[in-house]
Amino acid sequence: MSRVEDRGRLRDLLGRIAENTRVEVLSALPGGPYRVESLRGSWDQDVGALRRGVALRAIYQADAARSPDVLRYLTDFAGQGAQVRVSGRVRHRTIIVDREIAFVAVDEDSLTVPFLVVEEPAMVRSFQAQFAAMWKSAHSVGVGAEDSLGSETVRETLDILKSGVTDEVAARRLGVSVRTIRRRVAAVLELLDATSRFEAGVKAVEAGWL
Repeated sequence: MSRVEDRGRLRDLLGRIAENTRVEVLSALPGGPYRVESLRGSWDQDVGALRRGVALRAIYQADAARSPDVLRYLTDFAGQGAQVRVSGRVRHRTIIVDREIAFVAVDEDSLTVPFLVVEEPAMVRSFQAQFAAMWKSAHSVGVGAEDSLGSETVRETLDILKSGVTDEVAARRLGVSVRTIRRRVAAVLELLDATSRFEAGVKAVEAGWL
């Protein structure tokens, strides 16, 4: 295990590894907000990896994905084949490549150095297990019926909350199950850090959704 203190060295190291990635990249990103321009800085590299057959799975903390522009970007990213989810809490920036090497930010809620570079297999497996547990409880971003989040799905869900109709009526209108509606509402509440449907409406206005 080594420690990287210099941002330039970390960037070069990640760039070299990205070029040789064969199977998958698991990525967890802590709190935002993020600028869409910054996220798009790696778009070509990420889409190129997807086209080479590399699986990309990314978990974003909810406040990083809260704005309409960022969630639209993540929806587009999912449309390219990435698997994207949103979780209420992501503590450490983590990147796990091909189940062989892990980069983990030393400080919580940080995207920058120092990072630990871990190649010990047992430790990499431990970080991978932590990622898997977080992935299991996170909400999916995309355009499919099973995706709880996505730019259009969030707008539909907020329209439901604003109209005040029951979940049963909403399910009939959208042609999905009541369970799906409730899952989407729960995902939107977590995305907006709201504890009630009314509070979700207020925070949706603050975030620029309404």
